[in-house]
Amino acid sequence: MPKPKDRSKKRVYRRTPSGRVKIVTKKARKHVPRCAVCGAMLKGASYSRYARKSERRPERAFGGYLCHKCAEKVILYRTRVKNNDMTLADVPLVLQKYL
Repeated sequence: MPKPKDRSKKRVYRRTPSGRVKIVTKKARKHVPRCAVCGAMLKGASYSRYARKSERRPERAFGGYLCHKCAEKVILYRTRVKNNDMTLADVPLVLQKYL
């Protein structure tokens, strides 16, 4: 049974120089916020527990969820569909759920 402080860490099996196999605990990597559409790393978004909400993510449309390029495309397609310049079927399938 791992120590209480090691329960939330990743367990890795390592072979020691003496030949025994030992469980070593590693810290989990920090979560890097990524875009939901293209997977690019989000700029200006950090998920620190101690930061205020306005410091954690940008306060714009789709802030902290989509990158600026994908958010721009969604807003562009949304206005085109709203003004009947384009149908919903013409919008790429990945972006349709954000309209």
